[in-house]
Amino acid sequence: MACVTIVGTGLLGTGIAEVLMRGGHGVILHDFALSALTVAHKKLETLGRKIGASVKTEPSLELAVEAADFVLEAVSENLALKQSLFQRMGAANRHAILMSNSSVLPIGEIASKVIDRSRTVGTHWWNPPQLIPIVEIVRGPHTSEDVMKRTMRFHAELLKTPIRVNRDVPGFIGNRIQHALWREALAIVSEGKWQPQTIDVIASSTLGSIFAEIGPWEQMRRTGWRHVEHEFASTLPVINSDATPARTLRENVARGRLGAKSGQGFLQWRPESREQTARRLNDHVAARLKEIKVNAQSDPLPPHQEPEIARRLRVAVWREAIALVDKQVCTPADVDHVVCNTIGLRLEAMGPIENADYVGLDLTLAIHEAVFPSLDSSIEVPTLLRTKANEQEIAV
Repeated sequence: MACVTIVGTGLLGTGIAEVLMRGGHGVILHDFALSALTVAHKKLETLGRKIGASVKTEPSLELAVEAADFVLEAVSENLALKQSLFQRMGAANRHAILMSNSSVLPIGEIASKVIDRSRTVGTHWWNPPQLIPIVEIVRGPHTSEDVMKRTMRFHAELLKTPIRVNRDVPGFIGNRIQHALWREALAIVSEGKWQPQTIDVIASSTLGSIFAEIGPWEQMRRTGWRHVEHEFASTLPVINSDATPARTLRENVARGRLGAKSGQGFLQWRPESREQTARRLNDHVAARLKEIKVNAQSDPLPPHQEPEIARRLRVAVWREAIALVDKQVCTPADVDHVVCNTIGLRLEAMGPIENADYVGLDLTLAIHEAVFPSLDSSIEVPTLLRTKANEQEIAV
């Protein structure tokens, strides 16, 4: 079994450590904040006694990583911090595979100060990591094929579904689609005609009831490429294409209204609400995983009289899904697999506005600033979509 060092013991880092312990691997925890390290160790030590596994802590970064086979960085989305950590980790351990759990930052930038960048790779887990099956394995510009294969195999042995991301783009697959959805949702809030709660209800009851079983590519195929082309032509002109985050999001962060952790964001949060929401989300994901059929034969497409909001949100997702395939970041099947097993598992229980509040509006803003400039912002019908529509017409 492998020795794995986790650098960063927040929600994701601790959750990933639990998965590794259940997989029989030795785990070493490191965090600059000794209080966070103590809390995480106490929680995982209790788990270890139940399952016969052990977990160690090490306050020195260099000592924590020196004997590891894999090192996973799971700190906040701060590029300078991640670069510094990777530089130090690479110097302290000359053989380990260095992995980053960044949600959005390209692994090529994170690893820019590592001498041997061939052993650096992105491994993006989703919250809750104990339940969400997907881990995106992101190849950086210098990542070796051997490291990609070893990392894919390692995560498959953890009973996760590793998805290969062929291009090191900000946000990878899932977060590019998720934040394209969030961009449109927050743009609608900024228009001032709809309450955030209303947008969440509509998103959860339309897209949320679809994406756990049918991804955007399969949904477009079932709808019919020619029909989708017409929907793009009519809807794209009103969909947000800004490269900068929504005004209301920037204003909330500037005022210190950061969501659940501050008690106020787009929604009101009581002191215990975040923990209650986490339990609700975990319970929903666990139940949904048991309900989903592997090969759904149903056709849960949106009703003909769906709200305009739902159409805008859906086309925003479709646009980025097409762009990912067109830019050869991944295959159509991978787009659908990621969406169904990440966003799809959560969206029915937690709409985009509540989710932004839940993770923190400061983090949401940071991700938006990193990913928005490279999202598809065209108001023209994509060439790939026109090609698919023409192929369908010829086939008929």
